Amino acid sequence: MGDIPALPQAQWLWTQKSGSSERECEDAAYCWQSGEAGVDSAGRAVASLYAAVSDGASESLLARDWATLLVADAVESMRLAGDWWEELGTFVRDLMDRSALHWDAFLTRYQAERAAQGRPITWYEQPGLEKGAFATLLGAEIRATALENGTTRWAWYSFALGDSCLFQLRDGRLLDSFPLRTVEEFGITPQLLGSRNHDARLVAERMRVAHGELLPGDELLLATDALAAWVLSRETGEAKEAGGEAAGFPAFAAFDRQDFAEWVDDQRARARMRNDDVTLVRAKV
Repeated sequence: MGDIPALPQAQWLWTQKSGSSERECEDAAYCWQSGEAGVDSAGRAVASLYAAVSDGASESLLARDWATLLVADAVESMRLAGDWWEELGTFVRDLMDRSALHWDAFLTRYQAERAAQGRPITWYEQPGLEKGAFATLLGAEIRATALENGTTRWAWYSFALGDSCLFQLRDGRLLDSFPLRTVEEFGITPQLLGSRNHDARLVAERMRVAHGELLPGDELLLATDALAAWVLSRETGEAKEAGGEAAGFPAFAAFDRQDFAEWVDDQRARARMRNDDVTLVRAKV
């Protein structure tokens, strides 16, 4: 069994929509990487980086909290399931059971805190709590597998519910996109996962899964919808005619949160990105 090289570090950048505070951002992200090698179903040494992003639906109550809970649960379910994509129904059931348990515990704490602050849940909030919160969800695993010849095979595996997207870049250019491939596929009613939805079979049917091979130097971007639409719009002739920007991506690796926020604001000002919460998780092999 060969040695596994060091896993890439995940970079997380985000900013809230213009006119909102940081606490009003309804996007969420979470990353985790294995500290030591495990073993896959074929007995080979593997190590993985896991990441998830979620976009809470503003129309639902406590969407930010639901998105934050979902990304952590998605990473945990992927991590514990091993080759999770091989038994999607089992993976979805584990994720939904886990998130339902955590959501109920969160609501109990939330209502107790509101009561302790002298702000108990009002009659007009109760229907929203009963309906539940909703969010998109995109999860991905970057896996390094030690082969018998001493080399390492890199691959990504991803699932998606909604319009947050994964992009694979090679030499600064878009190589693959999942689950959407064109900007025209974005709509006003993306698939969402609800905190009160317990139909795992239906969610598994709607969930999309994909995988791809990675070469050293490849980058993966996980982006919520506003940034995802920006990426795909750059692949159109219209974007190229607007100044040739489709030839490359910003140097996200050099960005901190402030740089990212300023860049997003500039794109909004140029009418190239719509005003929404924006989240990016980036990793380079």
